[in-house]
Amino acid sequence: MSKFKPYRKGQLMLLPPFLEDFIPPSHLARVVDEVGEALNTQEIEDKYSDLGQNTYHPKILLKLIFYGYATGNRSGRKIARMCETDTAYMVLAQMYRPDFRTINDFRKNNLDKIKGYFVEILRMCKALGMVKVGAVSIDGTKMKANAANRKTKNKKGYERWLSRIEESIEEIMKEAEGIEEEEDRVYGKERRGDELPEEIRSKEKLREKIKEIMKTLPTEKAKRNLTDPDARFMKGGNGRIDINYNGQIAVSEDQVIVAAEVINEANDREALRGTLEEAERNVEREIKEVMADSGYASYDNYEYLKERSKRGYIPDQYLKKLKAGEYQEEVHRYHEENFVYDTERDLYICPEGRELRPYKRRHSDRGVRKRRQMIYKGIECSDCKVRTLCTRQAARTIAREERRGLLEEMRERLLSEEGREKYKKRLYTAEPPLGNLKHNLGYRSFLLRGLGNVDGEFKLMCIGHNLKKIHLTLRDRNQEMVSKIQERFLSFITRIRFIFSNRCLIFQW
Repeated sequence: MSKFKPYRKGQLMLLPPFLEDFIPPSHLARVVDEVGEALNTQEIEDKYSDLGQNTYHPKILLKLIFYGYATGNRSGRKIARMCETDTAYMVLAQMYRPDFRTINDFRKNNLDKIKGYFVEILRMCKALGMVKVGAVSIDGTKMKANAANRKTKNKKGYERWLSRIEESIEEIMKEAEGIEEEEDRVYGKERRGDELPEEIRSKEKLREKIKEIMKTLPTEKAKRNLTDPDARFMKGGNGRIDINYNGQIAVSEDQVIVAAEVINEANDREALRGTLEEAERNVEREIKEVMADSGYASYDNYEYLKERSKRGYIPDQYLKKLKAGEYQEEVHRYHEENFVYDTERDLYICPEGRELRPYKRRHSDRGVRKRRQMIYKGIECSDCKVRTLCTRQAARTIAREERRGLLEEMRERLLSEEGREKYKKRLYTAEPPLGNLKHNLGYRSFLLRGLGNVDGEFKLMCIGHNLKKIHLTLRDRNQEMVSKIQERFLSFITRIRFIFSNRCLIFQW
């Protein structure tokens, strides 16, 4: 008797295997397959012609791309290789082996439609009961653009670069003069010999590209990146200043991403309104509560939420230090937070008991933020012994926003017991999805260029996250269902044993 199972190398199968048998019933690829089947791809299918070689069905390529992004594999080359070696990819590809160019071109040419699938998949999550949208958390993260920092210059920088390129072209052209025999040897007598060498052609293309981007610079000091003009210098989470984009997400209580967009502004404040409104369109419901960190704090945002009857939990930049009592320290004695505003008399009282009275109004709609301020100025600062500790000017001034009441209302809400509990939710709703994208899946930079393309790629990353949430939810529900069935079965067996044992006792009696 053999002690091993049959050694079947080279054994032919009588019946062909069923593809789906190669992956477990609870595998992520099965969820991606079902979701891909449910998507409407008719609009993409209509782009293809009946003439020529038949191509791969859009559903196959979509499934491969979705599965790739859900598992941290977004390179067309890697996906193409996986279709030859990985059973999950083989199942999704139906044993086809699409070329990496086919995968990349499909993604590039259908990016706008793929953005729409983000909403369709989100609504599948909603239908499964995974999206509780009474409240959402909004957060952002900086991700590296597909461009080099050194290629970001202002007008003067590009002018110097352009001058060096033109000098280089001129030198190459001079070297080519008067060497007809050498040209015949290099280029052949059948060619004229005056064709531009590849080095000159590439430099001329670069020269034209520089001239084009110089036309887009609004001012002398404005900077643009040559490779990706939409990207901007921003400080990332690692503290480095790089050419980045700013990815914004809105997340439900179940960690499902309900809105995703990319902006090229370093400041998060301007993203709150757009991200929140996109979330409401996507889930087709009004959102009543919004949590976000202090990067989104502004009077404009507080006013926006108030006008739309939404409860915000957005701390201002000073609240953390205020709660920690830092402004009570002597070194911060003359911080504006220690100046008391007298509502009845409309004036400020400084820590030394002196008054600051209304001086002038400052209203401005220029720039990104609106200003509606009243400037209060000290009237007794000239003979104050601690004036140099308080201000460098002749008199201390404080700018009070006319909408300051909104800030006080927000602080009161956040300092309440209910507000503290609400704001804590942001730590385990908005931050884990970004952690999953950047640390688990490795998405710290973009492959595509241009704001529109980068926005589409970011939505693909978020689609991958939501697909994994669907997978985990269905798996947990199946386990819960199995546990309930096992529990009922054991209960049934226990009852049978009890009845049987009682009957045996009666029989013995």
